Amino acid sequence: MLAMSFTNKATKKNIIVIQPVGNTISSTTLSESARIISNRLKDFGIDKTEVTVIPENNQIKIIEVNDSDTIMAKKLITNQGRIEFCKPYNIEDLRNLLKNDNRLFNLFNEETVYDSDIKIGCIPLSKKEKINEYLNTTGNDKKCRYVWSNVSDSAEVCMYALKSEFDKESLLTGNDLDSVKVNRNKSSKYWYIDFSFKKTAIKVWSDITKQNIGNSIAIVVDDHVICSPVINTIIESGKCSITGTFSEQEVKLFAAFGNYGELPVSFCVVK
Repeated sequence: MLAMSFTNKATKKNIIVIQPVGNTISSTTLSESARIISNRLKDFGIDKTEVTVIPENNQIKIIEVNDSDTIMAKKLITNQGRIEFCKPYNIEDLRNLLKNDNRLFNLFNEETVYDSDIKIGCIPLSKKEKINEYLNTTGNDKKCRYVWSNVSDSAEVCMYALKSEFDKESLLTGNDLDSVKVNRNKSSKYWYIDFSFKKTAIKVWSDITKQNIGNSIAIVVDDHVICSPVINTIIESGKCSITGTFSEQEVKLFAAFGNYGELPVSFCVVK
């Protein structure tokens, strides 16, 4: 008789503790934040998690069971997830707004710039702070908001100038979204996003698309442009798709933000 024994592999647990950036928030807001975070993690596919509120410390504890993408998990639990649909200036319109002051454009040293471009310019990530410092010296313009693109694998970032519409900076927000789904094209293998607007926003979106055929709409998440798709036709149903060279993680992150709303406040990792 042979006796054999097997040792169970220990389950790996990753514990993250977060707290609000800034002031203490109420226990109700803390619990609501925990609910959103839990739903985001499940929607993204990180479903083996335990999310616990620690009200006496004004904190939320997240226990991840088994291996998961820690970087993406931290984005899901700390990023506010504010989604905005905005009109960007093109180069020609921005020059007119700045009264042909080219100092901002010169900081990018672009060799070829077209009037129809909506990117002010692109630079290595290491030079981003220099341009931010310049913008801080010029003051705020109520007609324009400057935002950067997400950091890409090449560590290059691009700047956009967004229009303010009737004293507000976004045409529609994530609160106007009804649902967001991710899909993959079977032939090209590219990931894309399907989303639909709530009934109250369908007419607004229809009017936006009607007035901007051939123009770009900037989709912004937490003050970063994630894409700027061109409107090809009037969209009256409130349902549309965004195509591009998205990664699986990028589309799933957008869906998690879009389906469960933004956090009441931003959070930071303390442990």
